Amino acid sequence: MVLSSCAKNVINSVDPDPMVFSALASHSTKGIITTTSYPLDEPFVVKAVHYPKGLETAESTVLINQKTVQYDFDNGLWKTDDNYLWPLRGNVRFFAGSPVIPEIQISEQNGVVADWTIETYDQTQTDLCFAEVDENCSIHSALVPIVFSHALSQVCFKARTLKQYSYSRVDNNLIQSNIISVVLDSIKIGGIVSRGHFTQKPRKWEYDPGQTTEYVVFKSDEGLELKCDRYDSPILTKLNNMLLIPQTIGSGAYIREWHHMVVRTSITDKTTGTIISDMTYNIPKDKIIPLALYGREWETDYKYTYRIAVGYEEPEVAMAITDWTETKEIIIGDE
Repeated sequence: MVLSSCAKNVINSVDPDPMVFSALASHSTKGIITTTSYPLDEPFVVKAVHYPKGLETAESTVLINQKTVQYDFDNGLWKTDDNYLWPLRGNVRFFAGSPVIPEIQISEQNGVVADWTIETYDQTQTDLCFAEVDENCSIHSALVPIVFSHALSQVCFKARTLKQYSYSRVDNNLIQSNIISVVLDSIKIGGIVSRGHFTQKPRKWEYDPGQTTEYVVFKSDEGLELKCDRYDSPILTKLNNMLLIPQTIGSGAYIREWHHMVVRTSITDKTTGTIISDMTYNIPKDKIIPLALYGREWETDYKYTYRIAVGYEEPEVAMAITDWTETKEIIIGDE
């Protein structure tokens, strides 16, 4: 193979093959990564540092200085625009970050660092990912395996009716029918930290607990009817997933929900089938619920699912904590 003139940082190299990559996610997520296969149309950035005398020594040289890595569909691999060749000896440490935006930088000592702001719905759908891998120059992988982890917390919301409310009864020759629907109008969460600074090594989030935002989890002008199945068991309906900054849930954090009951009452003469009266009316309901009652921490790389049940009575909330693969679950609350 003839070495291209665009090859970079050739440090005592006898390996003619450039550094190329494979990419995958350690777990699936609601954000840009929807499976454990990293999306081929989502580039990421890489910094590679060469340690000629081993990783435990201070001597180092930056080989790849935060360059964008894109998928090469012709060759079926991830690569930088320029070719970077493997050194003859020592080790190379790779840091990678995603997505490719100015807020993400890569430090030689700390890996991925990011000033992160989540103030709009679109920003709650953007994943912040990081990776680290070490390679021995003399026996390196053909494709450097970049395995991304998630720096954010995934927060999910589901809703259901508390129970089946509709009923009918017969009194003498009259049938009273009560069709009662539970309709969810809106859910918001507030008092949520919306700005923070992430560091990969040592892994931590730093933030000002006073910088908070209110998020609209769900809103519908028509409303969402929360139904029961044919056995009168409430059906749990998924509303939304959001990616938010890991944080301690403060005393001012809350869930606020709005719903209404639609009550249609009719009285029918059993003998003649004549409808004697038929009326429909709404009963508006809303409630503010302290979020900290259902867990005090959102941690990096975990999923938190809030299950909200509403109706005539006081709402019930339960929160399930799972890892990203949902293999383990802890439930806090009434369910």
